[in-house]
Amino acid sequence: MKRFILTALLAIPALMAFNAQADDKPIQAAELPAEATAFIKNFAPATITAAAVDDDFFRPDYKVFLSDGTAIEFRHSGQWEEVQNYKGIPTKVIPQAIATYLDANFKGIAVTNISYDADDLDSYEVKLASRMELKFDRNGNFLTMEYDD
Repeated sequence: MKRFILTALLAIPALMAFNAQADDKPIQAAELPAEATAFIKNFAPATITAAAVDDDFFRPDYKVFLSDGTAIEFRHSGQWEEVQNYKGIPTKVIPQAIATYLDANFKGIAVTNISYDADDLDSYEVKLASRMELKFDRNGNFLTMEYDD
C-alpha cells in the first residue's frame, strides 16, 4: 500500500507537468506558419488580436482571433481547419464549389462556421446563420444537410 501511495504521489506532478505542456500558449503573429499568415490576409482589414499554439508533443496547432470577431484554427502546417464568425465568413475563404452551391441554394444566408477535417473524413462541414448544417466532400460536392435544433 505504501508503494502504491508513493507511486501515486510521484506520478501526480509528472501528469500535471504533462497536462501543462498541452495547454495553449500565447505567441506572436510572426510565429505563425506562412500559410496561416497568408490565409489571414483574406480577412483584411481585420487584424490579429491574439494567437496561441497548442503544442501537443506531436504537432502544434494554432488558434488565431481577429479584430472582427473571427476565430481560426490552423493545423501544424498552417492549413486552416476551422473558421468561425457569427457575423459571417467572407465568401473568398470558402472553397469555390461550396460557395457556388450555397449561392444557388441558400442565397443571402451567412456562413457562420466552416471546418475541414483532413484526418478523418476529408470533408467540409458548413454551418449557416439559419442553423442549417451542411456537409460536403473534399471536392465540394454536397453530401447531407440537417437542422441544428
